[in-house]
Amino acid sequence: MNRLTRLIVALSVDRPLVVLAVLGPVLVLAAVGLMRIDYEDGLRALFATESAEFQAYSRHARGFAQSETDIAVLVTAADGLDGPALARLQDFVLDVQFLGGVQAVYSAFSLRHPTDDGTLAPVLPDDLTDADAVRAGLQRATRQSPAGISMVSSDLRETLVVLSLARATSEFGGTAGIVRNIRDLAGQTARQDGLDFAVTGLLPVRERIVQGLRLDQMRINLIGAVLGFAVALLMFRSLWVACLNTVTPLVALLFCLGGFGWLGLTINALTNVLPVLILVLASSDSIHITYDIRRRMADGQAPRDAIADAVIDIAPPCVLTSLTTILAFLSLSYSDSPIIRNLAYSGAAGVLIALLVVLVVHPLVYALACRFTPVLRAMPEPASRRRHFFSGRMILGATARFRIVALGGIALCIAALLVLLPIRTDYRFMENIEPTFPVARSLVRVEAFAGPVTAINLPLRLVGDHAFADPEVLADLSRIHGALENLPDVRAVVSVRNLLPLSVAQTGESTAEALSRTLDTLPGRFRELLIGDDARSLQIMLLVPDRGSRRVARLVRAIDAALVQLRLDAVRTGEPTGFLVMSGALSDRMIRQLTVSFLFAALACPLLIGLWYRRFDFGLAATIPNILPIALVGAGLTVMGTGIQFTSALALTIAFGIALDDSIHVFNRLHLQAGRARTVPRGSEVRRAMMQVSPVLITTTLILSSGILATQASEMPTIRFFGILCIATFFLALLCDLILLPALVTWISGTRGASR
Repeated sequence: MNRLTRLIVALSVDRPLVVLAVLGPVLVLAAVGLMRIDYEDGLRALFATESAEFQAYSRHARGFAQSETDIAVLVTAADGLDGPALARLQDFVLDVQFLGGVQAVYSAFSLRHPTDDGTLAPVLPDDLTDADAVRAGLQRATRQSPAGISMVSSDLRETLVVLSLARATSEFGGTAGIVRNIRDLAGQTARQDGLDFAVTGLLPVRERIVQGLRLDQMRINLIGAVLGFAVALLMFRSLWVACLNTVTPLVALLFCLGGFGWLGLTINALTNVLPVLILVLASSDSIHITYDIRRRMADGQAPRDAIADAVIDIAPPCVLTSLTTILAFLSLSYSDSPIIRNLAYSGAAGVLIALLVVLVVHPLVYALACRFTPVLRAMPEPASRRRHFFSGRMILGATARFRIVALGGIALCIAALLVLLPIRTDYRFMENIEPTFPVARSLVRVEAFAGPVTAINLPLRLVGDHAFADPEVLADLSRIHGALENLPDVRAVVSVRNLLPLSVAQTGESTAEALSRTLDTLPGRFRELLIGDDARSLQIMLLVPDRGSRRVARLVRAIDAALVQLRLDAVRTGEPTGFLVMSGALSDRMIRQLTVSFLFAALACPLLIGLWYRRFDFGLAATIPNILPIALVGAGLTVMGTGIQFTSALALTIAFGIALDDSIHVFNRLHLQAGRARTVPRGSEVRRAMMQVSPVLITTTLILSSGILATQASEMPTIRFFGILCIATFFLALLCDLILLPALVTWISGTRGASR
């Protein structure tokens, strides 16, 4: 390791122009790769695993249409729906059904009601100039339709148009263009006729998330770079040094994004935060090297020697910090989700690239810059006692009462873990988008009068030779409806049984013929929602709001308990499925897998520190100060009732690997003080090492936190939440490293010394 570092330093410091000539083409390639980056929401693919739940969901989705892939258009008439407004809406309905990818359109014009002669007539009259008939038809449309939703609001101001997409285009890759075309057509109608159109549903929500991801990358990385520069300027008090310290992180960011582009890695809701993490990690390592260069030049070393010696001394802890962060990322590969595994490998590769850039580019930058007199004058900076006044008092107090502080830290860690365990998980699809966005607000308005857009699907299989309209089958469906309609959160239960009130049998017409006739009057998509492709399977849809995976899990248990008590003769029920059920079950399992990932990282990283320095007392001392911040944040989430979500599980695992940076630099300073003798550090040596390194720890924590603070500019609530958790973890880790770590090192070292 030392030999390789010396070789890199020799090239960067002594042959800077040669290294710069080699880096030039690589920078161009990285810029081209940056243009190749693609974006996707990743929220559906998150669960695409080999699990039984996902496979059951996939099989069921192949046999039935899924309501989650429908697009809802909320139409509002400020003065209320009337004949002229409905005439203009009818034109929109006719036009939208010719858009590519739209398979069926369901609106108030699709509704039918039985007449006295046994036929079905449209709810809305053909003559839209008849005000009384129009109002009567709208009143009928406010009552629940066979699909379990109301097509018109009770105040007769809002109505719903549901667009069902062809199965071949219902995945997001083929949907973005369709959503844009629908919005364009709605916008043209709104401008001409004064109606207000809002396109919503889960697919438009996903499309809006992707738009936010594209904006986030520009906004977050720019703000992160500016904040990192501002903190460096504040701490170094030199414009030259702050500018020089910003170059390497920006190059690392460019290389990582360019690498992602060339490798075909997409930016999604989980990997969106990776670039800014790479930026702040490179900033942190650069800060450590810059501090050491300035300290050495203040002590009288020549610029060339100061740069070389600083990199040689600081490179090992930077490498070790990168390894612990890489280990934290790789621990995520334990997950079943391909998206999370992609995050694990992308993050590990990004950290490795950032490390190489720091070791090559940072000394190169200073070797070139120190040729100019203004930079040379700005470089030396003597140590200032004021910088570690507060941290010094904490360090002195911690080492003076090391046993009390160490035991208190251990007790607090155990208490926090007891609150955190057992892990309580939760997941909602809509947690990934800001509730104030128009697409989200419109979805809330749709669900307020029309009903939920999400459902729990109950598959049924016909027994023997029964057909879906047999009296025995309909009787079984009635029993199931009765058992499920009063369960909590169930807004409506929908099956072919809902068509019975519309199926008024004419003379000589059987129930089956009447149901078939009714189905023929409705969009074909409606049949696909209720009857499987093989005509031997049925689906019961329970329309329920998405109020989190924990409530969905309770509802599934209630469904199972209700079905167990039923005696069914003509149908056999399967396991409840659908996106809500599948995502709820798998999110719980995946979040628990992420907890295992954290536990692995929590045990492996301290072991790596011990092996690196060949001092297992260092590894032991690093354990509690770095687990405690994670335990405290996790316990806080549990107490607040938030539970552990994907965002928090990922943030805590990744933040753990990054937060070890401070501890590693403390151990590196102790290691350098001990030299080859590897003597046990005494209390005075621990204090001296902490005094030397504490200003750097404070600065790097500020750099990390200020860079992550840029996530608060994200459009995605989960990204902002990720940033808050990381910042909280970083500051708690800093406090633990300034108070608990020196106490533990002093105690463990004293114990080792006594044993000798």
